[in-house]
Amino acid sequence: MNYNYTIERTVLASILNGEIQTDIDPNYFQTPFHKKLANGINRLKELDMPVDFELLRNKFVKGGKWTLQEDEALTDIMTHTMPFTVQELFDAYYDVLKKDYKLNMDKRLAI
Repeated sequence: MNYNYTIERTVLASILNGEIQTDIDPNYFQTPFHKKLANGINRLKELDMPVDFELLRNKFVKGGKWTLQEDEALTDIMTHTMPFTVQELFDAYYDVLKKDYKLNMDKRLAI
């Protein structure tokens, strides 16, 4: 089982539900769709807009950068993932993604 996949979903759901407000690095996400959502979250913040899954989805749709499969994936994340409500727990899980990213970068640089 890919535990990072589950952690990525929970981190994203926590932010998209408005439970946690923090900056995230899209590079820490391995799943392309999750990386896309992280980039979208950061873009909403740059535009000084509220971070909300419906607003994020609508921005992608308006830009012609959204598919039916992504709609299903976002719906799945938002309905089947329990978001964190405690910053310390969120930080601990986000740190797992960060450490895994750095470990993978070290492996790539060692080759």
